[in-house]
Amino acid sequence: MRQTRGAPGLWLSQAIGGVPADPAQALAAAFAASAEVALRAVHRRATLLWPGQGGVVLKRYERGVWGDAWRERVARGAVRSTARREAENLAELAALGVPTPRALGWCGSDGWLGVRRPSALWMEAVEHAASLRDALARDGDAHRRWRDELARLVARLHGAGWRHRDLYLQHWLVGARGLVLIDVGRCEREPGMRERWFVKDLAALALSCPANVPARSRLRFAARYFEQRGLSEPRAKRRMLAAALSKARRMAAHKPRYVDPREAQVAPEPSL
Repeated sequence: MRQTRGAPGLWLSQAIGGVPADPAQALAAAFAASAEVALRAVHRRATLLWPGQGGVVLKRYERGVWGDAWRERVARGAVRSTARREAENLAELAALGVPTPRALGWCGSDGWLGVRRPSALWMEAVEHAASLRDALARDGDAHRRWRDELARLVARLHGAGWRHRDLYLQHWLVGARGLVLIDVGRCEREPGMRERWFVKDLAALALSCPANVPARSRLRFAARYFEQRGLSEPRAKRRMLAAALSKARRMAAHKPRYVDPREAQVAPEPSL
């Protein structure tokens, strides 16, 4: 689809209905949808069910983030709208073998002007019982079922040069087909990704891990992750674990800037 400079573009699959074919009208419809029963709402972003059609989730962004746009410009040579970036990240990660919701459409303006403009993403609703964090908190033995799969998927993500940047256990859904990764709009891939970015992802997992998950299981996760990444040197593994825990403690000391008030909670002291 061709897009006039500064004007919103639109891509829709045949799996979604009720969206006007005109990009400007589609964007207006996305922001006119009621958010009274939003699935999630944070600063300048909201996720809700698309009215009138079951199984479709709408995620809308009031504007992009300059820092994210700049990093994308350096890494990819172009700046996409926030919605388009997340839609294409969903497709690329799924092709890599990391389960994600299927993107059904996006609408927004590419380029630097688009950073200041709204965009919208339509994607499939994933049937799930809970987030992985909630599943672990409710069932003391759930870690035995999901530990190795989580390690395998995180290792695959990092092994392919991707970083999630918000890899909390809340962003893994426990679905019928296994674990599904969500909220991938900030995911980035670049050649020669520094190890410290993978450490930050591991720190987010440690920080969000419920206190009832035993230390032995956490160490088993780490061992499986290192095995999948092909990392075998003992000192390097110890150094990475220490860096992840140190980063998790620093993250725990900072109050999040933008959170859904329904998700407010006291994070446990990160440990292995």
